[in-house]
Amino acid sequence: MASGVEPTHRIAELALGALKKIGLAAIPRNFEVWYAHAEGKNPALSRDIQLATDAFGKVTQDAADQLFKEHIQHADLSRDVIDLVTRFRAEVSDVYDVIEQSGENANDHTETLTGLSDQLRQTTEEYPAVGKLLESVITVAKDMRSENEVLENRLADSVSEINSLQRNVEDIQAEAMKDSLTGIPNRSMFDKALQQQMAEAVAGDEPLALVLADIDKFKSFNDKWGHQTGDQVLRLVAEVMNANVKGQDVLARYGGEEFAIVLPGTSLDNAHMLADRIRLAVESRRLKKRRTDEDLGVITMSMGISIHRKGDTMETIIERADECLYAAKDAGRNLVINEAGLKDMKSENRSGAA
Repeated sequence: MASGVEPTHRIAELALGALKKIGLAAIPRNFEVWYAHAEGKNPALSRDIQLATDAFGKVTQDAADQLFKEHIQHADLSRDVIDLVTRFRAEVSDVYDVIEQSGENANDHTETLTGLSDQLRQTTEEYPAVGKLLESVITVAKDMRSENEVLENRLADSVSEINSLQRNVEDIQAEAMKDSLTGIPNRSMFDKALQQQMAEAVAGDEPLALVLADIDKFKSFNDKWGHQTGDQVLRLVAEVMNANVKGQDVLARYGGEEFAIVLPGTSLDNAHMLADRIRLAVESRRLKKRRTDEDLGVITMSMGISIHRKGDTMETIIERADECLYAAKDAGRNLVINEAGLKDMKSENRSGAA
């Protein structure tokens, strides 16, 4: 028990120390954000905290509230919605099975009663004494058939209503997985897609590549031209990237100005070619401010690429792609660096140092 408590206490102490250092009150929402940051399991949150920190190492309460909203509150909401959807669809499936079985049983009973009535009609020709009994049975059969038809119609309406509800649930689930600004999948969808594609890569012994892409100097651009223009840039980049992915490829907004592409069945070299094509396409789009038509220049992107290895977890494959991304930034930005290229760069640096 103590072994699990001590690390938790250490993380809590780190979070409280960080809040004190940056000048924020240790209120619950701030503590949640910096606890998650200190835990080190949410790279996008840590990146956004870094962006929100000013030159004096401080973070405003407004910025902290935004971090809480994007990385804690929305993430919890998405998980709750997905869990609700999953449970609801299971219930719908059970109800549908019962309805379908009830409808089949009603038809079976109607057919049986109709068959008996036909047999009795033949019998009354030979034995007139059963005529009255026959009339009663036929009346009951007709009543049952009529009731069954009403039941079948009501069951059909119920099935139609449930199908409509299922479509609504699917729409809610899709919305929970979508980034509201760019319209592409969000971080939750990325996590789900990467986990699924890694499992399929292992099962099918197929390659899988991951691209992490970051808009160069986006914070400076945002500070200079304003958040609305910054949002315009994010939508533009998402549009250009989306035009270059296809099939099972999954493009997602990873967090802030960072994007990710999961590329099943794709080698490292092919992933590099795709990333470089996207980089050139983004660089070729000259930006203008919508209201004033003012020339904003061009934007560039740096990208890092990792390839799935045996024994990889989501954290390890993301970590290697992130390392390549930072290497591209350090090498001058507007570059694509993959795992093999980074390895060569490290070897050259060691040789040069020797």
